[in-house]
Amino acid sequence: MATKKKSNSRRKAAKPKAGKSRRVKSRKTQKAGRKTAGRRSAKKPSTGRSRRGPRSAAQRVSGLLVMLPWIMQRKRVKISTMARQFNLSETELIEDLQMAAVCGVPPYTPDALIDVYMDNGMVIAEVPLVFSRPLKLSTAELFAVTVMAQAAMQLPGADKKGPLATALAKLAPLMPSGAETIKVQLPKTRFVKELLAAVNSGERQEIEYFSPATQKRTNRVITARKVFEDSGRWYVAADDHLSGEDRVFRVDRIESLAGTEIFDQLREVRDDELPWFSESLQQVTLRVQKSARWIVESYPYVSRVDNADSSVDVTMSITSTHWLGRLLVRAGNNVKVLKPSEFKSLKAQTAKAVLARYQAASPQA
Repeated sequence: MATKKKSNSRRKAAKPKAGKSRRVKSRKTQKAGRKTAGRRSAKKPSTGRSRRGPRSAAQRVSGLLVMLPWIMQRKRVKISTMARQFNLSETELIEDLQMAAVCGVPPYTPDALIDVYMDNGMVIAEVPLVFSRPLKLSTAELFAVTVMAQAAMQLPGADKKGPLATALAKLAPLMPSGAETIKVQLPKTRFVKELLAAVNSGERQEIEYFSPATQKRTNRVITARKVFEDSGRWYVAADDHLSGEDRVFRVDRIESLAGTEIFDQLREVRDDELPWFSESLQQVTLRVQKSARWIVESYPYVSRVDNADSSVDVTMSITSTHWLGRLLVRAGNNVKVLKPSEFKSLKAQTAKAVLARYQAASPQA
């Protein structure tokens, strides 16, 4: 396969030095930035997929640790292809790679910087000296990698003979004495493997599902489209033939599951298509204080705004007022409904209803 000659518009940012050379490099960087912006304006990057909120610095760095070896192995990849591979918008990918291009090790000379740049819609990478050195892990890092790998091997669909299993076997002799007695065991959820198989086959499944919002069990037929994990729980996005809508079900609330031998056409569901974040669901905006930050960390949200007083304004999609009321009662005075106004008195109403049920269930004195 023929490779294109690198153009003069190569954009590579180096760490500026003090003194006169800083001004010279700044002008060059600005000129290269204007050229790159001109090329990029001809084709505007995609807006990307729906997200719960802005990515943290830790998320961006951990993502780069995976992306950089991937692109360095391939040398040259389309921006759009790499964005899809790592579930990013093209804009987010470009921002991350621009950050990576000015990272390196002392003395921050060109050979010590990460050599990755973008040109004519392509991401181009070369292996710098720092990446050619053997990787040395500390005992703590070795232990952490091994534990995470053991946990990943227990996930449904993990390849027991794949590259991760091979790497885990190679790491085992390097572990400190006594570490072989440590075993990672993840809680197992029924029907995950069966639903993964149903996603690949398109076979409709008949399930009995319990809804805590209504305290009822319903029998329904679904076509599983995507099985995913979020915050330690497994979910299945599916066509619900009972309601005729796309729904997301918690797998641990499925009490029975059986194939129907009826097959539907396969259809891939992207993250931004999940009804979890559908605009058709009712949304609520909460002001969450620092002591109730577990709400932001435990539940999916559409958007968030971090305030100066450490509180967070978070917008969430809800499927029932019953669930929202219980959440508000659990959080107490540490959460406040900003909008819509119809939910501002929901916490008091829910607390009153819970107290009434408690009093009715208590033996009379």
